[in-house]
Amino acid sequence: MNINQLDMNFDSVIIGAGISGLVAAHRLKRLGREVLLIESGDRVGGAICSRDTEGFLIECGPNSVRGSHEFLDLVEDLNLTDELITGDPRAPAYVYIDGKLHAVPMSPPALIKTKLISTSAKLRLLREPFVKARRERGEESIASFARRRLGDEILERLIAPFLSGVYAGDPEQLSVQACFSKLAEFESEAGSVVGGALRAAMKSRRQQDKPKRSLRPYRLCSFRHGLSALPEALARSLGGKLLTGARIIGISKNSSTSGFEIRIEHRGENRAINCSTLVVSTPAYVAAGLLDGVAPEIAALVAEIRYAPIASVPLAYRVEQVGRKLDGFGFLAPRGEGVRTLGSIWNSSLFAGRAPEGWVCLTNLIGGATDPEAVKLGDEELIRIVHNDLSRVLDVSGEPRRLPITRHERAIPQYTLGHAARVERIESELGAASGLWLAGNYLRGVSLGDCIKQAERVAVEINQAIQPTSASI
Repeated sequence: MNINQLDMNFDSVIIGAGISGLVAAHRLKRLGREVLLIESGDRVGGAICSRDTEGFLIECGPNSVRGSHEFLDLVEDLNLTDELITGDPRAPAYVYIDGKLHAVPMSPPALIKTKLISTSAKLRLLREPFVKARRERGEESIASFARRRLGDEILERLIAPFLSGVYAGDPEQLSVQACFSKLAEFESEAGSVVGGALRAAMKSRRQQDKPKRSLRPYRLCSFRHGLSALPEALARSLGGKLLTGARIIGISKNSSTSGFEIRIEHRGENRAINCSTLVVSTPAYVAAGLLDGVAPEIAALVAEIRYAPIASVPLAYRVEQVGRKLDGFGFLAPRGEGVRTLGSIWNSSLFAGRAPEGWVCLTNLIGGATDPEAVKLGDEELIRIVHNDLSRVLDVSGEPRRLPITRHERAIPQYTLGHAARVERIESELGAASGLWLAGNYLRGVSLGDCIKQAERVAVEINQAIQPTSASI
């Protein structure tokens, strides 16, 4: 599209064609609104990027998505159901402890039998309902919360590895109110996590209608040709309502319409457009710069959000090179176990078509908040570290087949202490800034499912806020 072909006025302009911006724009268009999605890069999808390299299908960003009703509804809406593939919902995740891989227990019987935690730690879990609730105000770190309610061993062997896999974060710094708000609510409302969970389950059974589908088969989802199928389908659904390779020169309030004026540079030409509502769906550090002139209070708040760096190091091996059966999702390695790799995702065991016959493909993550310098290492050093770790954990022999490494200097937003309060302040300021919305993984959930759910909510709110037009809704 040429910038001069753009209309002058839109119901909504969305800046940033990651998954949040794409979903918001798609939903608003479906609701009959005149929208424009603007992306500075030459591709859509943000961190979602699937690459076919020498017959290996690798993910440079997220490797899978957990099925939710919002995600599956979107897949149906985009006619992608035939492309959707699922991994075995029973595929275990492992934790590397004391030189062995232990499956994470997913049921009470499995918890009783597991050797991942000691008998004393299991008995400590039984005491949780009787642990005195915290009465102090303010946010608490996940590490502090877990130690109080569950004990040191549960923190070190279960919770800390999980946080490495989801946030690449430090449990001493992450806020339980921001990352696991339900757990904090269970304690404050029922006095314990177990009591609160039981109360919530009973309430849900009384109130909830029969679900339209079981989500169990969709625990691990992707597409035949990788996760990029989703943003690419969303982009196609927008047609001429998507502008890539465009730079935002400035944003200002339009005093005559109470909307916004967006000044754009595209292929050497400048253009100003107007919109009633504006969605900024870029990473926090980009949003801060975009909003500095139009909403400085919000810009200052989102600028405080920090990100953890991650390097994705995919390696391939012949099946016979791997001494351990790859029968699960992958493994996570707690700090202090002599393994620098945060975790390994066994892609070719989860989904078909990820590696040629006779090969396995593993995506290995290194870095995070506890090892930020790792992403600065050269390719040879990263491959050496990861290969040595895999040799130790999976009994790998011989040399790996090298695949392209991806470095994300700012990969995952960190919901550190104060984040929950910060988000409340951001949302309060947004309430006062008429016509402005934020969408992205730096607010209330870092997963793809969280982003889809939030973007759908933003689109519904915008549709309700815009004055009725001739558009059919």
